[in-house]
Amino acid sequence: MTRKMLIIAAGAAVALATGFAMTAPARAQTGAVASAMAAGTVGEQADGYLGIAGTVSADVRAEVESINIKRRAAYTQLASQRGVTVQDVAAATGCQTLSSRVKTGQAYRIGAGAWQTKGAGAIALPSYCATAG
Repeated sequence: MTRKMLIIAAGAAVALATGFAMTAPARAQTGAVASAMAAGTVGEQADGYLGIAGTVSADVRAEVESINIKRRAAYTQLASQRGVTVQDVAAATGCQTLSSRVKTGQAYRIGAGAWQTKGAGAIALPSYCATAG
């Protein structure tokens, strides 16, 4: 991992911990999206955004799009403050989300790969993600 990605990842981790990168509106989900996540039809992606992993209603699809718009706005603000790209902030946040927020049984996707379901172990993160320790 490059030094730049390490710095971005550290900044994203701090932002997540302080609630900046994922402000309440960006994290907020209705029961419908939470249920879709539990069912594996909506999941987190390594790019920092939610994705549709199966068949969902138009309402759930619209809410996922709304959450992603809010996430992009938060990533844009943080990127501006850090002097990095929005994509870098989103990816660093995606790494943090995949490593700490995806629960067993939930769907996730790395890059353009197939959707997977998180098992009991850790998710194998993309090579650009910071590693612990």
